[in-house]
Amino acid sequence: MSELAILLAALAVLLGLARVFGAVAAKLGQPAVVGEIACGLVIGAAGWRVPSHVGATLDALAQFGLILFLFGAGAGLAPSVRSVKAALVPALGATVLPFALGAALALWLAQRHAPAGHAVFVLFVAAAMAVTAFPVLARILAERGMLGDADGRRALSAAAITDALAWTVLAFVAGSLRGSRVWTLALIVPVLVGLYWLSKPWFGALVSRLSRPATITLMIAVACLGAAATDAIGLHAALGAFLAGVAVGPSAAIAEPVGSVLVPLFFVLIGRKVELGGITPLLAAETAVIIAIAVLGKSGGAYLGARAAGEPRRAAAVFATLMNTRGVTELVFLSIGLDLGVIDSGCYAAMVVMALVTTAMTGPLLNRLLLRDKVR
Repeated sequence: MSELAILLAALAVLLGLARVFGAVAAKLGQPAVVGEIACGLVIGAAGWRVPSHVGATLDALAQFGLILFLFGAGAGLAPSVRSVKAALVPALGATVLPFALGAALALWLAQRHAPAGHAVFVLFVAAAMAVTAFPVLARILAERGMLGDADGRRALSAAAITDALAWTVLAFVAGSLRGSRVWTLALIVPVLVGLYWLSKPWFGALVSRLSRPATITLMIAVACLGAAATDAIGLHAALGAFLAGVAVGPSAAIAEPVGSVLVPLFFVLIGRKVELGGITPLLAAETAVIIAIAVLGKSGGAYLGARAAGEPRRAAAVFATLMNTRGVTELVFLSIGLDLGVIDSGCYAAMVVMALVTTAMTGPLLNRLLLRDKVR
């Protein structure tokens, strides 16, 4: 069988299985990404293998799906980034405490899991513990009709702030792994200037005059150019795609259907990278500690921040539950860390489990809080 035939067959099987597992997760009240990761775990445990050239092409297609996904995520984040005043204090609580606890945790984990050095490892883990999954959060709020109410707007704006800070730290970590960090940070300036140029009204006016196929093509080109620019200067391609989406804004949504076809492949491959056979009793104990600190830091910090902003206990509890959602943003973050060599496979596996557990907690806890309100 030719490599093309193997590639097409593998793509059909993986995308089909991803949709099936995602649908099962949705039936259980969980985000589809939980099922897609589980699909990857099952495939990896089953010992599924493809020729190296086919595997490289699948990875490239998955990265393309990720680029378009983050392009859309950046576009969705843009309005919330611009309306952060009411959520600033709660967001600081949801960022500072998990970052601080994450840094302390990383100092303990660094003895076993820091292949690129302790400093970048501590920064990366601290930022990863502060992440909130903006896209999954938006979907949860939409499904529950909360996008328009005060709780939903506050959570989205706070997630925008925390994720913007986390991605900034990730950019610094990626840049610091190069020998010339100063040059890397200097080269990001023309990239940001170019993206700022695209955020001007003239670009939106241009897009409005194009046909739908031409608009889709233009948006995909912008996403790829943004990703290529940051990758070329030593930062991760995902950062450029995300920033391009923030710059372009709502116009980027037209490319979302293309990304939605391929991005499940990325999450399946994330699950496949988790080596279940490498989970030792010590790593299992570390995973339990990571989960406990992740929940305590994010939920506790978000709750305290909301209360400090004058929110009542019920609203603060809802906010804390929503901010504990890590989902796809955390998984992308971890995948980038693994690709950069900041974390090893053991830490990656432990934090993927943490991301899945904290995401799975959101629905049931939110149901309980909202049901309690209805009973009252």
